[in-house]
Amino acid sequence: MATLEKIRNKGGVLVIIFVGLALFAFLLTDFLSSGKTLFHKANSDVGEIDGTSITIEDYQKELSEWEEWTKMQYGKTSLDENTTFRVQDQTWDQIVRERLLTEQYNLLGLDVTDDEMLDMLTGKEVHQGIRQMFTDPKTGVFNKQAVIESYRNRQQNPQANFYWYFSLKQIKQERLYNKYTALLKKGMYVTGQHAKFEAAAKQKQVSFDYIVKRLSSVSDSSLTITNDEIKSYYKNHMGDFKQVETRDIEYVTFEVVPTEEDNQLTKASIEKLRERLADSSANISQVINMNSDNGPYAEKNLTLNEIPLNLKGFVASASVGDIYGPIEDGDTYKLAKLVAVRQLPDSVKARHILVRAETPNAAKVADSLLSLAKRGADFAELARTNSQDQGSAINGGDLGWFKEGLMVKPFNDACFKGSKGEIVKVESQFGFHIINIQDIGKTAEKYELAVIEKKVTYSQKTYNQIYSSATKFASNNGTRENFEKSVKAENLTPRFGRDIKANDRTIGSLDSPRELVKWAFSSNLNDVSPIFEFGNQFVFAVLTSEKEAGHANIDDVKSQIRSELANEKKAEKLVAEMKTSMTGTQDLTTLAQKTGTSVQSAADITFGSFQVPGAGVEPALVAWATQSLNNGSLSGPVAGINGVYVIKVNGIKDLPLNTELEKTQLTQSGTYKVDYKAFEALKANVEVVDKRSKFY
Repeated sequence: MATLEKIRNKGGVLVIIFVGLALFAFLLTDFLSSGKTLFHKANSDVGEIDGTSITIEDYQKELSEWEEWTKMQYGKTSLDENTTFRVQDQTWDQIVRERLLTEQYNLLGLDVTDDEMLDMLTGKEVHQGIRQMFTDPKTGVFNKQAVIESYRNRQQNPQANFYWYFSLKQIKQERLYNKYTALLKKGMYVTGQHAKFEAAAKQKQVSFDYIVKRLSSVSDSSLTITNDEIKSYYKNHMGDFKQVETRDIEYVTFEVVPTEEDNQLTKASIEKLRERLADSSANISQVINMNSDNGPYAEKNLTLNEIPLNLKGFVASASVGDIYGPIEDGDTYKLAKLVAVRQLPDSVKARHILVRAETPNAAKVADSLLSLAKRGADFAELARTNSQDQGSAINGGDLGWFKEGLMVKPFNDACFKGSKGEIVKVESQFGFHIINIQDIGKTAEKYELAVIEKKVTYSQKTYNQIYSSATKFASNNGTRENFEKSVKAENLTPRFGRDIKANDRTIGSLDSPRELVKWAFSSNLNDVSPIFEFGNQFVFAVLTSEKEAGHANIDDVKSQIRSELANEKKAEKLVAEMKTSMTGTQDLTTLAQKTGTSVQSAADITFGSFQVPGAGVEPALVAWATQSLNNGSLSGPVAGINGVYVIKVNGIKDLPLNTELEKTQLTQSGTYKVDYKAFEALKANVEVVDKRSKFY
């Protein structure tokens, strides 16, 4: 809209100079035919970096690559909402980074040669990511040949091809940045004079007494701060009032929660399932899976101590087939049936050999290993040489002792229903397991429970009622004034979203309120929103404040400026009072009595000290004590952050002067800053405009 407005404003001039009607017709024709006019371009930009536009096409291409890479890294076929948002931000940051740094690389003539890339793949300085990918987990040895074969054959596998394309691009960018920062670090030279000065400043260690008159002891009402002073301060400190574009909103929520009627309906619905659960001929798994909210049924044998507390009493006295409930457990109703009572070990010790399902002829391989094990072959050696469970293979397949329910069901059942010394084969989602039950623990009575759960949820009737209340409130409050009046009149609880940024994805505890953020940035001050639905809440909002990027308006920072000026005036007043009190005395104790303060002490303070005991962070106090005073001398009043001080030094120690150590530390500090400040310094000197909020 801003681009269109500029074109409209300058339309008259264009008409006069270029016979604007014809030009406009030409532009309009081009707009309708090609879709690539200035209008389209403005609408397709996701941002600008130092005046250069980033189109939605360029951004989306990079974003797609980062999304695919993230899926590959985490072994997923799709990304959840939070991960998607994180990748969107990561992509934007990467684009900004590459655009700014590439310009520096070109100016400095930095590049990465083919020989360097080859060295990072198969040479002496293999990149850590490549090394990690192609290191044999069994031996810990990097497999250079596997790298070569994977790269040569990459075209035959789309996933491998993308891996190499993306990895090489990132590795090259990383090497370029390392070269760039290496050049900067070489320039971080600390002169001998600088090191000597810094070492000397820290050489003196002082102990001193002091008194302080706190700024808070002066009342604000005793001060006069004029508008001219506020304007002058604002003008002289403009850099302190930079701001990004933000919005403030006030909103109310209408939460859809179950009513007592919904509660009773849920209870009645689970009551109807009693007969089906009681039917001894019914398939328990099907009954649970078709009717319960607690997921698919899995047979579990639990000791009495493992039974939930609200079911323990029932289980202890019930007979097989008995049903209990429904009972209310938080926002859920439960109906339980005692399915079986079994005598089973409390734990089992076992080892196994895994043949993964994707192994060629996996079933035959497993049968062969089972036969060898049953004929007396060394099970541990078979596991070490054949098991595809690398975590246990190294230990001869040993899994140690484990309790019931920790392993996948087929594996679990084979172990806990088998006998000591037995060797069996079972199949799970991981493949075929040849299991040797080495030992079984103490036998205990265990119970199998079938539990149907029904969560109390709101009905369509309840949903419609709350929605009706929300729409009625919205229709009656089309202005900010009416909104605020109704909030008070109806005793609603207003909520606030403050300093919302264009790309924010959270507002308070609202569930995924991205659309509300986008509304706030596309609306005008005092506009009221449509009704939004986030999770189980309807939300109605009003835009109460809009701040544009640049510098804060003086009216918005008046209170902050007034506070700063007040502290300056308080310090001036206390300095003057302290000077008057000091007339005729050089004794700190006497001065403390005259000023109604107490003498405090600080020991072993150097120029590098961060704070002073009893005073807090006070750089001026540290500087005066360590650099400006001699032993036994009394300072004049020193204005600090929190108060006005008078100091008396009563002890000075000269620490060893170690210029070389100081030079080393300064050099290390400088090179360390390069790593995290070099790019930020580049970014601070250009204008980066992020417009992604129009699209995402």
